Amino acid sequence: MLESGLSNCTDRHAINAIPVKKVIAAITFVLWSVTVHANAPAEITVSVAPSAVKVEAELVTPTRSWSFRNAYAGSLGFAERITDFRAVDASGQNAGAKNIAPGEFRSDRDATRISYTVDLSTTNAADVPHISWLTSGRGFLLFADLIPRDIESLSADFKLPFGSMIESTISPDKKGRYQVLEPESAVFLVGPELRKTSDVISGMALDFVVSGTWPFKEKRAFDGATQIMKQYLALTRHRLPGKSSIMIAPFRLSPAATWKAETRGSTLMLVIDPDAQLNWVGQLRVIFTHELLHLWVPNALKLEGDYDWFFEGFTLYIALRTAVELRIIDFDEYLRTLAGVYDAYSSHPDDVSLIEASESRWTTSNTNVYVKGMLVAFLYDLKIRKESGGAAALADRYRELFDGRVAANANGNDAIISLLDSTPAMSGFAKLYVAGKTKIALEQLLPAYGLTLDTSGKKSQIRVNRDLDAEQKQLLRSLGYRG
Repeated sequence: MLESGLSNCTDRHAINAIPVKKVIAAITFVLWSVTVHANAPAEITVSVAPSAVKVEAELVTPTRSWSFRNAYAGSLGFAERITDFRAVDASGQNAGAKNIAPGEFRSDRDATRISYTVDLSTTNAADVPHISWLTSGRGFLLFADLIPRDIESLSADFKLPFGSMIESTISPDKKGRYQVLEPESAVFLVGPELRKTSDVISGMALDFVVSGTWPFKEKRAFDGATQIMKQYLALTRHRLPGKSSIMIAPFRLSPAATWKAETRGSTLMLVIDPDAQLNWVGQLRVIFTHELLHLWVPNALKLEGDYDWFFEGFTLYIALRTAVELRIIDFDEYLRTLAGVYDAYSSHPDDVSLIEASESRWTTSNTNVYVKGMLVAFLYDLKIRKESGGAAALADRYRELFDGRVAANANGNDAIISLLDSTPAMSGFAKLYVAGKTKIALEQLLPAYGLTLDTSGKKSQIRVNRDLDAEQKQLLRSLGYRG
């Protein structure tokens, strides 16, 4: 309408005769309409069955192609579970959708609606919790693999079987719909009789959702989680925005595993074999020390690139330190754990840098992202405590990650290496052990800190030296030594 009105004005006087306010109003309306259309979410309906979901989507923009995630975290074939994919055009006619490759669908004409079914009954134990699954109507629904990657925002409605419940960090609106701005991190737990405990921990909202029957007291497990959340708030001095959730569900795993976990977005998903024999509360607290730190690192950081050596290896070490500080484990267990990690490190070649190991983390069997990353963090912590006379520790670098020194969307490797090497005493350390291919030899490095490595038995042992000087004693006491 605006375009035709202007095109009919053939001279300067006619153009000037148009009221300026009307032109501005018309332009504003057009721009508003375009913006609303571009930002409007797709409307999704997810119908949940005991072992499958049917997804129906009203699209904002007519399209002819859809792409689904088919691999993640070393697991493959996610999209092969999609069946009966259909696309409908604006007139309600079949748009001729075809499956041209795993996870890739095309239609002959522009479609405004799609529907499909995802079979979640055959999920392999090796793939959880990285993938959506349902067993007898109970399980995790992850929009990262259920929704086409082309849909950037959506409004979701769930149709659940009688007696089922659903929980998420995303709260439903008054109409019961979930407004999902980041489908890649959206997690929903469905099942009968979900039990939820909620609290606000130092200004951070936390839900604890449990599915199934377990031998542990849920209040004790929740109390352990809140204690760890407070510890990590003190560590980072960064208060998490929004709500976080810990969600626990049963899944029969392989004999080699009793539990598996992933922290995605603001949700910690924990699947536990219902037949597992565990020291339940103690084991849960150990799991929480690692997984809850992921709410901050990397999930609350806006860094780019593959820096898994830091948010996995260093996180393992900080989790171990946290377990000591909260007296979940003692100092002897701290040393035993590190000795075991060194045995794991020594049993495999170390011929790539930690940056290279991070880039190939899911395509090789190299575990150095975890084991070498953890040992480098250990050595960094020892060295910075010694060089500073106990005035500094690795924990200080975590605070600096969140105090504005690291720019959003910076390269994670460059930013963190620069931060770790930022003090004169530590200059070059991260470049040597992270960017470089320097091997770790604890037997040569530990004596300077009052420790020795004994490799004479089946398992290595790290021991405190009998004769400690004052500086070594102060250092080790800062780590929890009571001698």
